[in-house]
Amino acid sequence: MGLILPEVPPPTQRGCSDTVRVSHAQFIAQLTQQVHVGGAVAALAHLRATRPAFTSVGYHDTAAVFAVWAVDRLVAAGLRDFHVMWHPLTDARSIRSWWDDATLASAAARDGFVPSTLARPGEVCPTEPVPVPSSPTDEPHPTAR
Repeated sequence: MGLILPEVPPPTQRGCSDTVRVSHAQFIAQLTQQVHVGGAVAALAHLRATRPAFTSVGYHDTAAVFAVWAVDRLVAAGLRDFHVMWHPLTDARSIRSWWDDATLASAAARDGFVPSTLARPGEVCPTEPVPVPSSPTDEPHPTAR
């Protein structure tokens, strides 16, 4: 596992939705740490609860799902935090490979997750993370109690 970056305190500038505005680099660094520690489901739940202003319009749910999806894929592939930060998938512009500008500008995309508008059939595309059911091996053996 790569180095886990310390949580970067956000700047004091306020965003459009009266949440603290964070830079893209701060957002990706914090998100990478959250994915390492709690997984993609917990990271997205945290974003939805805190609604950080990480885009020019404030909090954007489709962009949040995309970022969690991207970081989770890179972490799962074994990339170190530094490489996640500088990977093209986590570039602020890469979201436009899956969504057109009109969709991203819509209230529906800001308020909730909208599936990709540009993905071809069968193409791997961003989705909301789903909880992984616990396996029976996660439970202690009955005789171990």
